[in-house]
Amino acid sequence: MNVEDLFAVQDGDTEIEQIHRRLSNLSERLLADKVRTERAAVERERDSRRLERLELDRRQKRAEADVEAVSVRIGELEARLYGSGISSPREAREIQVEAERLKPRQDELEERLLEVLEEIDPVDVLLTELDEQANAQDMNLDVAEEALRVAESELSLALEEVQERRHRAASKLSTELLARYEGLRRLFGASTVVRFHGKDCDGCPYSMPAVEVDRMKRLPEHTLDECSECGRMVVR
Repeated sequence: MNVEDLFAVQDGDTEIEQIHRRLSNLSERLLADKVRTERAAVERERDSRRLERLELDRRQKRAEADVEAVSVRIGELEARLYGSGISSPREAREIQVEAERLKPRQDELEERLLEVLEEIDPVDVLLTELDEQANAQDMNLDVAEEALRVAESELSLALEEVQERRHRAASKLSTELLARYEGLRRLFGASTVVRFHGKDCDGCPYSMPAVEVDRMKRLPEHTLDECSECGRMVVR
């Protein structure tokens, strides 16, 4: 066994973890999420304004129908009043009274229609602005998502390369050694396999006892052992 292969496996695992963290925290993803959130807010506002516009349209049509009905009735009364079908002055007066009674109602309904039309204008302006804003955000989102796809693709390729290197190195290790390393890695992470330098292992927070130091120094170089203080895999 070449201990450098074990270090290569550890380096590969560390790089793989780093790439996964970068994938999870890409600035391109944060930007795309931000644009999506803003776009969704505009869409909710636009849906709300569209419903408001539909209600105003309903009110406009109802007001126009009321105005039309009264106008038609007044027209019918005036046609009778000035036509040749009146049989008596009394009938003429009754028709005239009804026509005069309807004219204030006509004015009231026309005023109500104008009020509705005045409400419609600012809603239409706002809907136009929201449409323009939504279109701009759609373009921004396309750009942000493309940047995210590129960043993810680059990291995915890097991940595949690291995984392949890690696999090649791992294939040179025994099943037992690899299992031992992977079990310890859950405790020690990137410092599972360390080197012995002088009197301590690189990952140990404590100093080795003198007896242990002497024992390690007597081992042949590149020998894989275990640190008696921290439990890491240590290479002489």
